[in-house]
Amino acid sequence: DLLHIILLVFLTLKSLHRSTEWQNEITLFQSGLKVCPANGKVFYNLAKVTPDSQRNLTKLLYHESVRLAPDFEHALNNLGNLYRVEGNLKTSVYLLSRAVKINPEFAAAHMNLGVALMKSGQFEEARNHYDRGLELRYPYPDCVYNLGILHLKTNSVEEAEQAFRLGVSWEHELSHLNLIILLDNSQRLQEARDVALLGVEKFPLRSDFRFHLANLYGQMEDYTSAETEYKAALGLEIKSTYLLNLGVLYHRWGKMDSAREAYKNLLRIEPGNQKAQMYLARISKRT
Repeated sequence: DLLHIILLVFLTLKSLHRSTEWQNEITLFQSGLKVCPANGKVFYNLAKVTPDSQRNLTKLLYHESVRLAPDFEHALNNLGNLYRVEGNLKTSVYLLSRAVKINPEFAAAHMNLGVALMKSGQFEEARNHYDRGLELRYPYPDCVYNLGILHLKTNSVEEAEQAFRLGVSWEHELSHLNLIILLDNSQRLQEARDVALLGVEKFPLRSDFRFHLANLYGQMEDYTSAETEYKAALGLEIKSTYLLNLGVLYHRWGKMDSAREAYKNLLRIEPGNQKAQMYLARISKRT
């Protein structure tokens, strides 16, 4: 076991030393390892500062933390989340269930277990853990957002709207976006526009809000405002979807030269985009 620990520490520090961003943390945890080389919390801290690109190493470190400290609920929680992201839901549920059993008042673990259960299709159990998470921590924007997603999955649209609106009141970005989409899909365009305008105000550097606002203006046949918002979205971030929808807007507006240019710009960054190719061909046939 000692050899195993020494090898894992060596690999970890070798990886982390490649990035000057982590030097302070490395120095700190090196000192911790010298004093307590078999301390699970030191491996947990090392895992937390490991770069995202080193996911396998991060997993190894969390596993070592759990091996050395089997009742350390924070390591179980983070390891469970890693397995959920990888799609290993069975292992994720197992680890997160251990975390909430060890510490029943660990709000984040309840929410994360709810997410894993929801993705496993165990909706009732997921709801129980979301509710428990909100009982333990309030306000809890991420948790109420995930509760809204659960309601959507179970076709409880009114409850989803309530959850997202609560998230909006807590200035939760994804709650804003999902409320816009929900209202748009319900053909409540003016309400969706108002939420989108609020999102633009609260999150001015997020292109998504400009994009959704542009879509709404387009549906409301306010083409000038739609054009303005698509261009604002593209000014923040170049995405093929933005260029495609801008082209469709011009197409509907009768501005064929502008539509052609938007589709061509899209094909420059994504040559295989079939929709852009199809729409461009339609314009060519008409002219």
